[in-house]
Amino acid sequence: MRKKLYCFMLITLLVTPLISITVTSQKISSKSDLNSIFFNNSPPYPPNITVPDKIITGKWFKIKVSITDPDSDNVYIRFNASILPDLPEYWFGPIPSGTIFSSWVKYKGPTGSFTIGVQAKDTYDAESEWTYVKINIYKNKAINTQFLNFYNRIISNFLF
Repeated sequence: MRKKLYCFMLITLLVTPLISITVTSQKISSKSDLNSIFFNNSPPYPPNITVPDKIITGKWFKIKVSITDPDSDNVYIRFNASILPDLPEYWFGPIPSGTIFSSWVKYKGPTGSFTIGVQAKDTYDAESEWTYVKINIYKNKAINTQFLNFYNRIISNFLF
């Protein structure tokens, strides 16, 4: 029993100097700050948003968001796009880092230029910067029915 106790004490004395604690005097204002101090956690990179160049009101279009976390933590995303109610403004996830999130959206509002924002955070609540993209929404051009009727009458007169 004494040999085991001496052996334990010797191992404890040899290992103890290898442990170091660093004390920082930094104001902690959020859970994210606390995680970055104790876990050395980095926030996700700002997301990359891909949207079509031309969006037609009343038609479906696809939004793609590429999300990467430097620590390979799972991530959550949220959108700042009040014009697109189909996109989540709350934290949505978890999504594996390196994933391309895509969503089909149908816009039914007025035409014009609008801005969509997206932000990511990891499982330790470290948040990325917001990324914004400008989208241009155009009116769905109706077919001129008078012209089509005239064209059909001309064609039918020549064929019969």
